[in-house]
Amino acid sequence: MARILVLGAKVPFTHGGQEILVATLIKHLKARGHEADVIELPFNPLPKQNLLTQAAMWRSLDLAEFAGGKVDLIIATKFPTYYARHPKKSVWLVHQLRSFYDLHGGQYSDMGDDPRDEVLRRMITDGDGIALGECAYRSAISKNVADRLQSYNGLSSTVLYPPLPLGDRYQNRSAKAYVLSVGRLCRIKRLDLMLNAMKHVSPDVSLKVVGTADEPGVMEYFNNIIKGHDIGRRVEFLGRVSDEALIDLYAEAMGVFYAPFDEDYGYVTLEAMASGRPVVTATDSGGTLEFVKDRENGRVVTPDPLAIAEAFNELARDTEAAKRMGASGRAFIESSGMLSQGWDTLIDALLSPLSQGEGSQANKAA
Repeated sequence: MARILVLGAKVPFTHGGQEILVATLIKHLKARGHEADVIELPFNPLPKQNLLTQAAMWRSLDLAEFAGGKVDLIIATKFPTYYARHPKKSVWLVHQLRSFYDLHGGQYSDMGDDPRDEVLRRMITDGDGIALGECAYRSAISKNVADRLQSYNGLSSTVLYPPLPLGDRYQNRSAKAYVLSVGRLCRIKRLDLMLNAMKHVSPDVSLKVVGTADEPGVMEYFNNIIKGHDIGRRVEFLGRVSDEALIDLYAEAMGVFYAPFDEDYGYVTLEAMASGRPVVTATDSGGTLEFVKDRENGRVVTPDPLAIAEAFNELARDTEAAKRMGASGRAFIESSGMLSQGWDTLIDALLSPLSQGEGSQANKAA
């Protein structure tokens, strides 16, 4: 039995995939007889000048011993948790600070051409290289995240797909005439594509949205789209829902919309497949494309409201094709190890530093 700390950066008043990942990992560590707990510090990306302070806070922590006992291993997840120091440090990388990497210079980054921004970006990316380079074991939650780490930092990592948080509880029932969208409400998740698509989706189809806003002004933006298209009666914002309610929503949706920009991984994609539902995603949605195959288990279309609307109209017209796609997605999930059985291999990998010598590294820079 080992004493293990899982490190999480928590944005207060929000809840997303990273929080699910940390909680589920701790549950499975405990189920295997380990003593596991979480260390979380509040994270705020604004103002961006404070990001160095937040990285320094993690770097300054002494995580070697608590309550009279030695901590055998720490498992970091995303920026800035991997700045923590420990002789036995694993990382299961959710993502780095993407505005300094792949999003830099684009519409989803607040980094401008101010020389101070460039100095900050250099300091963070250099610090990431040091902090991630010293890990005894490096892994990433998807190929997309692993490829970014290799491309920008020259560091190799093993892809460890997170098994689904609700295991074997997902269900499939007769489809009802609604599209389901699940996820944080922010620009990069691109719910606006689906809202604009609703103008062109069959009028008997509604949209149910699960998730809470975590970006200033985003709900005003969405409500303006809804008002402009006069679709208020067809769109329902449900906020955060219980696990039981989420299972029911997936089980009866005609299809699931999930088309963020260059997504890291996306539990939503796989939860939809586990529920036997086709997923509509976009050609630039990143991690979702590791799983969604066009017309096999969903639709992959251009990130355009008209293309998205036509994909859902096809699902509504051809219910047999929708069922076949959903069944194909469920078959993939069952064969992939992403239900409960996938945890054994994953935890063995994350705990591999426990069998290594002090200071050794399981992954080396390529």
